[in-house]
Amino acid sequence: MALPNGTVVPLIVGGTRKGPDHAALRYAENVGSDLRSVESQLMQELFEHYEPYAEAARNGEIEASGLPQLRNGSEALRIAEVEAIVVVELDGALATEVCYRVPWDEEHTLGARFRGTNWVELCGSTLVP
Repeated sequence: MALPNGTVVPLIVGGTRKGPDHAALRYAENVGSDLRSVESQLMQELFEHYEPYAEAARNGEIEASGLPQLRNGSEALRIAEVEAIVVVELDGALATEVCYRVPWDEEHTLGARFRGTNWVELCGSTLVP
């Protein structure tokens, strides 16, 4: 799937041996525009996730080398790398989870979850199926 910035990443949808789930494929058609709709919330959540790492580095609690110096969510989103886009069922309805790798939290994959144009959450530890 092509992201709004032109990057191409895997799109993962459920299905059976007969093929992918057709409702999930139809849902995925709007992922690009839906992602643009939740971008401001995504930037805020990514930056909020980053801040404790930056504070720990300033306090000498973690190694600061390699930790980016970010000032805002736009910078956080710019360096976050999408691993995959997953159409999942959350609470009985389809939703999108964009799986991000970020340099300040190398041990986890972050899951930006939204349903259509409605933000759901940033999951601090998700798995790419």
